[in-house]
Amino acid sequence: MAFAAILAELQAEASCPICLGYLKDPVTTHCGHNFCRSCIHQRWEDLRDIFPCPVCLHHCPQETLRSNTQFRHVTDMVQQLPAMRRKRKRQQEEPLSGKHWQRLSLFCEKDLELLCPQ
Repeated sequence: MAFAAILAELQAEASCPICLGYLKDPVTTHCGHNFCRSCIHQRWEDLRDIFPCPVCLHHCPQETLRSNTQFRHVTDMVQQLPAMRRKRKRQQEEPLSGKHWQRLSLFCEKDLELLCPQ
């Protein structure tokens, strides 16, 4: 699988299925799905006895919600990946001189081409 696809899948796993943002204070339901604590409480706010999982509709007793601190740490790391990836992508996209392998940062108006400082 290509790096971009793996990164997209990892970002999706670290996202709340309700708000679609990165998980904040993630909790895991009895059926194993993860949500932001505030999102799942808001979704179940007006319910009394039956608390269906928003993903699979499995009955989840509200008191079985468990904090998932390990997933919180993973989500924190995933949130840092896009910034690192953009930086690396930007470095990869910058044209380099074939002769000196330096970034082409100067423009020759006479020849209409990019040049490296060398």
